[in-house]
Amino acid sequence: DPSKFDDGNNSIIRRDLQSKLSIEEDVDEEMWQEFEDDLTDFPNGLASLPWTKEYREASQAATDRLQRRERILELELAARPQLWELSSVYVMPEWRRMGIGSALVDQVLKRHVTTKQRGRDVYALTLGSTISWYETQFGFAKEDQVPNAMAVELNVGKAITNIMGEELVCIRTTI
Repeated sequence: DPSKFDDGNNSIIRRDLQSKLSIEEDVDEEMWQEFEDDLTDFPNGLASLPWTKEYREASQAATDRLQRRERILELELAARPQLWELSSVYVMPEWRRMGIGSALVDQVLKRHVTTKQRGRDVYALTLGSTISWYETQFGFAKEDQVPNAMAVELNVGKAITNIMGEELVCIRTTI
């Protein structure tokens, strides 16, 4: 459902479409701010030796902070929907009708399932002349409601494909 990637005002919800890496960066930034705001004094000098009470307390605080980071990251990843887009597939004309393109797309879709990523809808932008291949091979269907995260790519692509005398369309399948 493309609407879950849209706030209803035709704008992209940046946080909802971030990669796992940028979500981790957000969490790390939050944790760093907590660290800077923490008034705990970290031991120095003889108090920084591993057998001291001060060292053990600081070490426990660091362990607690790492565990909290993992909990926050897990919650953030679960709360943010992700948009999955299949990149363009091109097989040189002399290699077509040998199953190469089908094998490539099939492997990508299978890998998507085995990674247990959230979201089973997979979108793609393709030429209108190739829709039937995606439909028959992989169950894709033309998608009239394009996720906002793909709108710019679609509009730029349409301008280019119009020059070529082709039509660019959004398709979607559910795995």
